[in-house]
Amino acid sequence: MADPQPPSQPPDPDADPAELARSATLDELQRMKAAEELHRLRAERTARRSRFSMVGPVLVGYVALAGLGVNAYQTWSNKAQQEHRDRTEQDKWNKEFARASQADKYRAFFETSMLATDTVNADKRLVGYALLQEFVRDPTYDEKAMIMLEESLSQELKGAPRDKLDDARRAAVRAILTSLAGTDDCRALQRASRSVDRVARYHARTHDDGETREVVDVYVRRLVGRAALVCGTLKDFRAVRQPIRDTMLRNPELLGLNEPTEAEANLLVAGILVQKCEEEMAYSGASECPEILRAYAGLCDKGGREPEDDRAACEVAGRAVAAIPRPAPAAPSAPAAPEVPAAPAGRAP
Repeated sequence: MADPQPPSQPPDPDADPAELARSATLDELQRMKAAEELHRLRAERTARRSRFSMVGPVLVGYVALAGLGVNAYQTWSNKAQQEHRDRTEQDKWNKEFARASQADKYRAFFETSMLATDTVNADKRLVGYALLQEFVRDPTYDEKAMIMLEESLSQELKGAPRDKLDDARRAAVRAILTSLAGTDDCRALQRASRSVDRVARYHARTHDDGETREVVDVYVRRLVGRAALVCGTLKDFRAVRQPIRDTMLRNPELLGLNEPTEAEANLLVAGILVQKCEEEMAYSGASECPEILRAYAGLCDKGGREPEDDRAACEVAGRAVAAIPRPAPAAPSAPAAPEVPAAPAGRAP
């Protein structure tokens, strides 16, 4: 009996080519070759299709990135434009506010000038002189205000028909000098002190030593005292004091001395300042005289050795500072008494 033949199986494409050629027929080999060619063509077509299919998502990604960039630029541009509009608006309002403030200040200066130049009502003039002190401190109006105050001083010193200062004019002179001394600029004080020539003219016309000396005392208290606080060096302080001292030297009867020297005049100015401050501190608890005297003594010490004509005046200022009473130190607070614990309920203490 013959051995049974194994069933025929399709050739394996991955098998050995020689074995495949022996075991496969020509028809099978041709069909296998055609199948492989079909598989290759299909793979190429699939790869080409997948390459084209990637173009769309890539383009979409680029468009999305471009959109993000355009959106970011638009946001930045809108923010920059908004900030520019805000700055423009703010600048416009600042200019408008400055213009309105300047107009209000000009109107206030004009109205104050009307008060200071009132020829009928002395009380209005007094209010105007006091209000001009605010404009003396303003760099825009300081020169105008000083000119008005100096000319007003000349008018007030003309006095009553008998060429005497009554109480109203004396108060007006004091208010004018207080306003002239209201500046924080030492150079402005130098200019204000030169207005003492009005006092010299008044003295030349009236020959009233008492009235003139009283006005000079106000000059010393207000202008020289303010210079001690404002001026940073003894040289600047001396420049403020010099017109007042020279006026006193040219009118020795005001000093009560015969042919006084500059050192004696400086000593008298320092003595007047100390005397007026002592009188003020005797009744006023809000006087700035302690600061004035300490500043005067500090100016003498700041420059090292003071000039010969200022040595005696500096000694007077130093003694006045030493005589200023110092505030008493605050008494230490007494310690609190310890608390006594309360007795328990139901038990006698």
